[in-house]
Amino acid sequence: MTRLMRQYGAIRNRITATGRVSAAPTFLLFKFADGQRRRAADLAEELCADPSTVSRQVAQLVKEGFLERQADPDDGRASLLVLTDLGRQRRDALRRDSIALFAGVTAAWSDHDRRTLAELLHRYVEDMESQRESITEAVLASHTGEPDPAAAARRAPDRQRTNTERTT
Repeated sequence: MTRLMRQYGAIRNRITATGRVSAAPTFLLFKFADGQRRRAADLAEELCADPSTVSRQVAQLVKEGFLERQADPDDGRASLLVLTDLGRQRRDALRRDSIALFAGVTAAWSDHDRRTLAELLHRYVEDMESQRESITEAVLASHTGEPDPAAAARRAPDRQRTNTERTT
């Protein structure tokens, strides 16, 4: 998986470095069905991303004409995002291009092998999505010794008290 992610990253970096293709976070366009309106905060939550990061990405997509902000009829303070015609065209073109690239990479493979890969990747993504929280906790625990940063923060006063008790 690491090699696969590195390859995707290297290709993306080379493409955007040419300056011929926008570095806009067009992957967000796939999070919109036709006519669907979404809040940026909901996108951030779904992506497990920092809301300020998603806000910057959304602003870039709005500026480039891929998304449009509309007033939220339920909350006048909030705005909803919707794909523009240009955004829909870009999303659909990206989907077609992805399919064509996948077909090119696997051209020498049998139909059975291509179907098997597609089925297993779909299954892998579904399982990753369903286990996102437990995976996040496990990674945090392995890197920090604390499975939950909020829990660690709540225990911090206990540690300080214990350290104070030891020194007195």
